[in-house]
Amino acid sequence: MRIWFNHWFSTAYHIINMMKGEGDVIIGSSANPLSVVGLACDEWYIEPELPENEYVSFCLDFCRKNKIDVFVPRRGMNVIALNADRFINMGVKLLMDTDSRMLGILKNKESAYKWFEDFAPEYVPLRFEVSSLEMFREAYERITAEYERACFKFADDEGAVSFRVIDNTMGGHEGLYKAPGLKITYDAAQAILSEYDFSRPLLVMPYLTGIEVSADCFYRKKNSIIIPRYKAQGRIYSVKYEESIVSLCETFLSRSGLKMPCNVQFKFHNDKPYLLEVNTRMSGGIQLSCLAADVNIPRLALERLMGKEPDVKFFRRERMVSYIETPVIAGEKNARNFSFAGAEI
Repeated sequence: MRIWFNHWFSTAYHIINMMKGEGDVIIGSSANPLSVVGLACDEWYIEPELPENEYVSFCLDFCRKNKIDVFVPRRGMNVIALNADRFINMGVKLLMDTDSRMLGILKNKESAYKWFEDFAPEYVPLRFEVSSLEMFREAYERITAEYERACFKFADDEGAVSFRVIDNTMGGHEGLYKAPGLKITYDAAQAILSEYDFSRPLLVMPYLTGIEVSADCFYRKKNSIIIPRYKAQGRIYSVKYEESIVSLCETFLSRSGLKMPCNVQFKFHNDKPYLLEVNTRMSGGIQLSCLAADVNIPRLALERLMGKEPDVKFFRRERMVSYIETPVIAGEKNARNFSFAGAEI
């Protein structure tokens, strides 16, 4: 079976190794020629940077030329879902949910929050969607009247790329003694946003101060696999099964109809969990969850796609899990002659 992973993040190295079975051939591609994902692949290709409509044509052509049996998308998931029939008609199985309406709702955080409010409003945080600098200022004032700090991000952000915390203690010489990280002062935020056209709306929210939870989920008719992974400290995670988190994830799986692996993220504030976002794909830490729970979600997803439902037992074992960095050779290129411009290693 020839399985294609397109432009996945680096920890997909583990997902591939977990999914691959005897006789499977893994094909990988990325716009980053030095992605470590390539080390887990049997074949490796460089992707072009294309707009969405052209990218679908590229994917269809890639599947045809490389005789792909199973496509595991990360880049372009929503537009691929819209064109799912074109892949299926050429004999390519998609390892993703293809309900484009539901994927569209969940991709945008504001529409996802509204959808959750229909059945779990108590888990949805206060937030304001803003499309102008004045709206941003008003939202900031309203939030900081109740909460210590505010934060903001694009409503359609992925991977917290645009996420910023407004922290006015970063101003002045005191800021020299603090790592800025994702923090920005209110004045700096206003200066940046004064030059922004708000073509992509922002969400302004309270900054939630508690622990983060990443729940890796895989629907089953009986005993769905839900593995909540709590960030403890540093690289240590605690896998435990608080009823509030597990119950909400079960309700989410039932109402959304998602049958492929997904990930629901929460953050606590004053001992109460709030929804952050939903990823309709495998998470970057799914290998940690699977290790702690003694299950292999990537392989189970592939088996389901092929029409099989292995009767795998899932027990809620509470464990601590961590990871170590392992050095690898990224390539045999002469580093002196290789240009790193634009390469995200």
